[in-house]
Amino acid sequence: MLTRRRDRILSIIIGEYISKGVPVSSDVVAKKGLGVSSATIRNEMIELEEEGYLVQPHTSAGRIPTDKGYRHYIESLMSYARLSRDEQFLIRHQFHQVERAVEEWTRLAAAILSGIVHNVALVTLPKPVEARLKHLELVSLQELLALLVLVLKEAKLRQQMLTLEENVSQEELSASARKLTSAYGGLTASEIADKDLKLSPVEEQVMKIVSGLMRDEEVEEYEEPYIDGLRHMLRQPEFASSDKIAAIMEMLEQKSLLKSFLPRVLTGEGVRVVIGRENKENMMRDCSVILTRYGIPGEVGGAIGVMGPTRMEYQRAIPTVSFLSTVMSELVSELYG
Repeated sequence: MLTRRRDRILSIIIGEYISKGVPVSSDVVAKKGLGVSSATIRNEMIELEEEGYLVQPHTSAGRIPTDKGYRHYIESLMSYARLSRDEQFLIRHQFHQVERAVEEWTRLAAAILSGIVHNVALVTLPKPVEARLKHLELVSLQELLALLVLVLKEAKLRQQMLTLEENVSQEELSASARKLTSAYGGLTASEIADKDLKLSPVEEQVMKIVSGLMRDEEVEEYEEPYIDGLRHMLRQPEFASSDKIAAIMEMLEQKSLLKSFLPRVLTGEGVRVVIGRENKENMMRDCSVILTRYGIPGEVGGAIGVMGPTRMEYQRAIPTVSFLSTVMSELVSELYG
């Protein structure tokens, strides 16, 4: 537990470092009206360094925060800069101006978020806990060969070739498709299996394939997110070296950005902040990630967040991520009911 004075000094140093990106000296802190001398502040900064909250990058330089310092700041010291009512209204208005489609909402959310926080925004498409059948079609291609078209409730389409055991006309295939859609529309694979319905051999063959496609969808990993604002992050002084830029680009190309975060984020509540060396990926040790889920709990959900240097404007980024999560949850609830 830090004293009130050390808390205040740490808060000032983090605020100054986030704002200017250079080590903060005791003279700078002294000008903030603490009512104590620079010598006293220097002694307190030494104590904060010894306790792991600050580090001195170079001899005779000022101090910068450590991951531990940022963690204490976020959890105990920081005041949130919430979006104004005008900003909230403008954001909601932008969503209502685009098509009523998840892909459009996801792209827009990433663009808005990166524009506000001036770092990389990450937004995944929502994924259902269990896939639900919306509609299916059967199209005759040639004798004993048909195309199964499956539309899931979450607006995903799956297709598969079907080798029939007997010759079936297009009229018969269309009738079967209507029957199966009427009987199983809105159900999950497990609910379909529990429903007792008399089916023809062809219909049984179709539903076996449909159930398999739906279960495959449920175990499929989350798609890599829409990314916007990489240009903002690469302008930060922390990423001035070509090696660090190359590491970030390699991580994006490998499409492994969120593998260590998504399982925890999408099963938890609230905003998760992963700072510097708390990241499992070595190339992320100079970055912080702010992530939260959006959607309908227990039914369908995605992730939305920000990636940037550990010197990130957390007091602005965290509430912005939280607000956009709320907006996306509302939109998904309207779409999926």
